[in-house]
Amino acid sequence: MFSIVPAIAAPCFAMSDALRLTIQVGASAVLVIAVLVFMWKLPKTDRFHGWAPPLALCSAWAGLIGLVLAVLLWFQTVGQDAWVVSVLLFVAPASLCMGVLVLWIYRSDEDHLEETVNMQMTQARVGIFLGLLTVALGYAFVMTNKEPFTPVGM
Repeated sequence: MFSIVPAIAAPCFAMSDALRLTIQVGASAVLVIAVLVFMWKLPKTDRFHGWAPPLALCSAWAGLIGLVLAVLLWFQTVGQDAWVVSVLLFVAPASLCMGVLVLWIYRSDEDHLEETVNMQMTQARVGIFLGLLTVALGYAFVMTNKEPFTPVGM
């Protein structure tokens, strides 16, 4: 029986690992940008205002915890892969996600803010900054301490 799947998949296997990784990262970035653009175009509603205070607080704390874990990666000798996975796949994205959600919730309130809302947006921005710093430290660790394209656990 004839199958078209190997004919379509053959060029993917001929690509170098670096090109495949570049395509995956580029596709992920385009997806994230598309989601953010779509989020900001949604109609404004007050339905989620109750979620913003705990999300802002958790964003800042997750960013701080992620930063501490990313710094500890450099000193950890046993089980580094589990730490890398937990930091780069769970803690840092959680900090970024919660911070962006707070900014999204208050997206049209930036002109006339109460002090508490302003503080929550500041917490969200701090969480986003710490999350980005965590990602930068985590990837710097991976690039300097792991062989390229090494699977987790090896």
